[in-house]
Amino acid sequence: MSSATQELIGIVDGLPEDKAREVVDFARFLQQQAGDAEWEHILTARRTYPKLEKFAADALREGAAACL
Repeated sequence: MSSATQELIGIVDGLPEDKAREVVDFARFLQQQAGDAEWEHILTARRTYPKLEKFAADALREGAAACL
């Protein structure tokens, strides 16, 4: 466990439940932002992603077939 994790656990343990929940919610927000930034990087990169492109094409084909 990292020192930052241990420090955060200590801080959250000392907070009232409602404030601890706010910290958890904010941590989840930051986690989502990190994931969003990674996808943004992938989508704006000037390289191809054959597996991702095949997955998307297959999903679109399956969706179109389901509508018929």
